[in-house]
Amino acid sequence: MVGDVSPVLDFEASTPSKPVPARDKLTNELMWQVPVMDGDPSVKASAKSVAVKILSPVEPVIPEAPAALAALGLALVPVEFEGLMVTPYVNASNRLAYSFKARGLRAAVRPSGPSGAKVATS
Repeated sequence: MVGDVSPVLDFEASTPSKPVPARDKLTNELMWQVPVMDGDPSVKASAKSVAVKILSPVEPVIPEAPAALAALGLALVPVEFEGLMVTPYVNASNRLAYSFKARGLRAAVRPSGPSGAKVATS
């Protein structure tokens, strides 16, 4: 994650003096968004950062950064999204784009090998 959780605003109902939170069209739940970055080096720079919308009645809480990252002063927090849905659509520039929605987020779990042994990292 590269940023804080913020409410998604209903731009049609909001005014400069009165922001109105947006609700999901299917579930009517409040929507929150968080900017995230893909750490995969094979991903193009232009696609590394996206906003993920989270459907939740209350503001999601970002997990604490692992001690190793916090000790380095890094603000990145590895997370896993629960119930992540990716919806392709054609944007205003007539290009394929994607919308990301999730039911929640949690601290990322470090992967383990087939025998349950931790995967070596460098």
